[in-house]
Formats: sequence, structure tokens, C-alpha cells
Amino acid sequence: NPFDLNPDAPGNPWSPHRGDAAMYLGQRAATRLAKKGGVDLPADMMPDHPNMNAASHVPHAQCLKKIQAAMKDPAKEPQVSKIYQTIGVYLGYGIAQYCEYLPIKNVLILGRVTTGHGGEIMMEWAKKVLATEFPELSHIKFHTPSEHMKRVGQCVAAAALPELKKARTA
Repeated sequence: NPFDLNPDAPGNPWSPHRGDAAMYLGQRAATRLAKKGGVDLPADMMPDHPNMNAASHVPHAQCLKKIQAAMKDPAKEPQVSKIYQTIGVYLGYGIAQYCEYLPIKNVLILGRVTTGHGGEIMMEWAKKVLATEFPELSHIKFHTPSEHMKRVGQCVAAAALPELKKARTA
């Protein structure tokens, strides 16, 4: 779904569109920001490498592990935490954008990128954006499942989908 309408926004391998939310809110966002966040990466994990612009999530998962390991290094944590701060800002503005057409009261935070202290930083910054820029939305509640459930977020989300009723036919 549209998130960034800039024609030069990051593209993704599974859609002809640019600026999809997945490129800003998940592990692909973290891996795009990893180098700027001071994470030591091999050449095949650099943002412009073909591996990082293919449909496979495997190189992104491996890169995310490097980001999470760097977060545990006291010398690197201040710079690496900026990756999560940035994604949190994206999340805050994204929620506000979605509130233009959805009555959002609760946000369920899922996915591997939300694991550990980085996920806490993301939520903190998303809340800061809402409180500062959109105080009328500061009532929105953030919910996080256990660390294990965060990592299998798509399964949790799918299980939480409401049952659709069949349309009546004439």
C-alpha cells in the first residue's frame, strides 16, 4: 500500500510500485538503513546489491541479525539505535497517514525487526511523533506480543483476521 509517494522512493521486487509500506516499516527498512547506522556489512548486504533487491527475505534476515548484534555492542549502539529511531518516525507518520481513512485505536506491533531493544525504540519514537505532530492521535494504544510471537508476526496477523461473510446473491 502507498506510503511514500515520492517517485524516487525505494522500490520492491514484488510490485511495480515504489514507496510501499514494507520498505519503511519492516526488516527491509532496517537493512536499507544498516550501513548509515554504522553496521559493518559485507558487500552482498549493501542496499544496492542485487541480493538485497530480490524477492527473497533470507539476506534481509541475515542483515537484521547483524543489526541486532551491533545493538548489543555498547560502542555501536548509539549509532545503530538511529536505525530504529528512523523506523519509529516512519511508523508514527504512517499511522497518522492511515488515520486519514481508518479509525485506528490500537496498533499491534509484529515482525522480527521489532525484536529486542530496537523494537522498544521504534515504538517510543512512533509515540513521540504522534504526541508531538498529531496530539489528537496520542490516544492510540500500541500492543506487543511475546518476543517469539513477534518473530512470526504474519502468522499472528493472519490468525487475527476477522471472518468474512459471504455477500448475499439476488
